[in-house]
Amino acid sequence: MIVDDAGAPLRENDVVGGYTIIGHLGSGGMGTVYLVAHPRLPRRQALKVLSSSLGANPEFRERFRREVDLAARLDHPNIVAVQDAGIDGDTMWMAMQYVEGTDAAAILREATEPLRAAPIVDLITQVAAGLDHAHAQGTLHRDVKPANILVTPAWNRPAVARRALIADFGIARLMSESTGLTATGNVIATLAYAAPEMFTDTALTPAVDEYALGCTLYELLTGRAVFDRTDAAGLISAHTHAPVPRCTALRPDLPEAIDDVIAQALAKRPDERHGSAGAFAAAVAHAVATGGPTTIVGDQRPPVPATILGPHQPPGHGDAMRPPPPPPPRGPRPMGGSTTPPPTGVPSVPMPISPVPASPVRRRHGVLPWLLAGLALVLMGATVVVVLVATRGTETSTGSSPAAASAPTAAPTTGSPTTGQTTLPVAASLAGNWRGSVTGDQTGFDVVAQISDTAPLTATVQYPQLGCAGTWAENSRQGSTVTLTEQITQGTCVTSQIEVTPSADGTVAYRSSYYSQSQGRTLVITSVLRRS
Repeated sequence: MIVDDAGAPLRENDVVGGYTIIGHLGSGGMGTVYLVAHPRLPRRQALKVLSSSLGANPEFRERFRREVDLAARLDHPNIVAVQDAGIDGDTMWMAMQYVEGTDAAAILREATEPLRAAPIVDLITQVAAGLDHAHAQGTLHRDVKPANILVTPAWNRPAVARRALIADFGIARLMSESTGLTATGNVIATLAYAAPEMFTDTALTPAVDEYALGCTLYELLTGRAVFDRTDAAGLISAHTHAPVPRCTALRPDLPEAIDDVIAQALAKRPDERHGSAGAFAAAVAHAVATGGPTTIVGDQRPPVPATILGPHQPPGHGDAMRPPPPPPPRGPRPMGGSTTPPPTGVPSVPMPISPVPASPVRRRHGVLPWLLAGLALVLMGATVVVVLVATRGTETSTGSSPAAASAPTAAPTTGSPTTGQTTLPVAASLAGNWRGSVTGDQTGFDVVAQISDTAPLTATVQYPQLGCAGTWAENSRQGSTVTLTEQITQGTCVTSQIEVTPSADGTVAYRSSYYSQSQGRTLVITSVLRRS
């Protein structure tokens, strides 16, 4: 007996495609997964039965056949194997490898304390290996999330050989024909883990799965989703514009380097991510193992058609986003990460294993019209947060920009840089590594500076969340305030005027001013830098 038109569940001993129902494993937006007995072999399998309403659509039935064929080609120890499939009337079903154990969403739900980093890194590494294999075959997953990651029993025990598998490649497509929207205009992916390009008509790349894996890692480490939004429009806006929350804000026991790794994986622009799921996993392992800077960037991405990447416009340094272009910037390759955390999104597809509880950017193409209107407003009114210190965002600097610089606590210093002037020795309180969160005309980013103990004062600076890096060179001094010019050497931030002033409490007051061409005015951001 098969699911009826009302969607009544199958019962024990019912038969579908020759497979006998043993029990219920999980349900999702597209159907239900059952534990079944193989018709001829002495083994159990997971049988996904799609909703009968979907089978009534000839277009969907054809897509189902095509996607099952794609999934069946994947043969990897970290991918749940698709072993059989069929269509009975309006009922489509898919027989998959049964993995005894649980899924990452269930682990999160049942956890009473933060999960240990070591097994999570192992889990992410294994899933990344499966994804890279699929990408090399020209197949994207497009729905990576905790509920689709299956793990063997006792996965959290140090001495146990754990195994993780990525499930549900049933909605995958060949990259050559992939777009963020399905033919019917429905987004096939859980919004809580969806990369910004999923909401455009841009061809997708493996970077879409890396983004979702980054969201998954953040949630596994913190127990909260990256972006805490309760509606679709809010989630789309957050993925498109919001800075990435710092994982260490919720897990101070983890090295800060993990923030940069996650922020790069969640870069708004696909080409600014790590390059492959494996490269991301390697950076995660390095950050957790050493706690040091992580500039591990993958340069080997599975071969994809040259036309797959759509045009991208660089972000606007603290400028309002322009509606037309694709995804806004986040930060080039360096590092990034910071801001706020939250809970899970809506599950979209059932999973082949035990209960599965739960644990943007521009134009959308026929996707929920009301979302389109709301998103357009967000895009037009949203301000791109600028990176820390020096140059912010992605505004392109054109020669001289009228940046007025004034000191935060001391009298403002104006005038041209006095390159040949005599300067006082750099105070001992300024030499060293500094970090702080930015406030002012733009917020949500950090400034990371390494100041030398020479005179004139020099420094190197990074804006992790924006992927920018550069240098500071002293121009002048007035009292205890040092004025510097920042030159960007990496990323799309703009040149700015910097002022730093040591405080009695051991912190350093930071002020940056830079001209925004799109807003037609000088923007100012400040921060309190502390030794890192």
